[in-house]
Amino acid sequence: MTPRARRTSRRAPHAHALASFLFASLCCFIAAPQRAAAASLEDYRARVQTATTAMENLHQMFDETDDVTSPEFIALENRTFQEVRSVLPAREKIEGAGVAFDVDNRWLHDELDVYPKIPADETDGRDELLLRVSERLRALHTRLAEAAVAAAAVAAARDKEAEKGRLNAILRRREYNEQAAEDTALARVWNKFREWLRGLLPESSPIGEEAAGTFSVVARLFVFALTAAIVLYVLWKYGAQLLPRNRARKKVKSEARVVLGERLAPGQTPADLIEQAESLARAGDLRGAIRKAYIAVLVELGERRVLRLAAHKTNRDYLSALRRERAALYGDMQPLTHNYERHWYGFAPATDTDWRDFRSRCQQAIKVSS
Repeated sequence: MTPRARRTSRRAPHAHALASFLFASLCCFIAAPQRAAAASLEDYRARVQTATTAMENLHQMFDETDDVTSPEFIALENRTFQEVRSVLPAREKIEGAGVAFDVDNRWLHDELDVYPKIPADETDGRDELLLRVSERLRALHTRLAEAAVAAAAVAAARDKEAEKGRLNAILRRREYNEQAAEDTALARVWNKFREWLRGLLPESSPIGEEAAGTFSVVARLFVFALTAAIVLYVLWKYGAQLLPRNRARKKVKSEARVVLGERLAPGQTPADLIEQAESLARAGDLRGAIRKAYIAVLVELGERRVLRLAAHKTNRDYLSALRRERAALYGDMQPLTHNYERHWYGFAPATDTDWRDFRSRCQQAIKVSS
């Protein structure tokens, strides 16, 4: 099936969906960090993420809209291209890892220049170009994220080696060597005292073979009983914590997680997030309730090992992962993600009916994942 065939087979959104997407794109670009003469590597990665989200959303709208030649959709395209060019100039200088280097983004500007040259009726060609740009930007952002993780690991290893060197230098100081010498001298004095004390005690007479055998059996039984008691006590006291499942669960609860930019408290569960969403809904903040419930679904899927949660991932990253690995769950998460983007990023007003429908879809997605 061609991209155009897939696009026309879907239901066209209402006019306010385009406006919602336009507001979402504007919010992304307004939130983009301001660039100095030489931007940091983290700033560049954030701007690549902004451009990636904008192009992916535009490609999705292109697939879901029947009339891609309408004035409002063309205005949306022009606005998106203008902002993408703004956040990612053709050439710029980036500073990272103590060095500065030039970044060449001309390929992106060349692709955006080609797009208007494709006739408006050749929708397959335009759709393929949007998809190609989105995938290349997503690959670039993934590589930048991996580079950031690797750089952090190298820095941590370097700090660990430096700390080890400082500790060795401290242990080589004179006062520690003198303390070791004193301990050795004190040990020699103690050994001499023990020998003197042993000389004062009378020598014991040897015992018979029968008595020695009985004593040996009793001693062995006592040692075995003591060992068994210690093992049973350790298992009773710490056995539950030694299980791999409990260790993994304890580790998950002790670490703070970041999902879609929201930092979760250590030990915060999906049930806690759903309860917070219900509280927001009762208070009238339906938009916040929708966001909290969507994050609760992602955390639940993460705890079930269906998704891998990461601070740098977006809702589109999670949806793409489900498309590749869990097709059935993807069918439930796609409309859920679309509604989340429409209300949270697009600022579309939410009603009580929207909230009840969204909560029901969340429950269905969690049910399918089990």
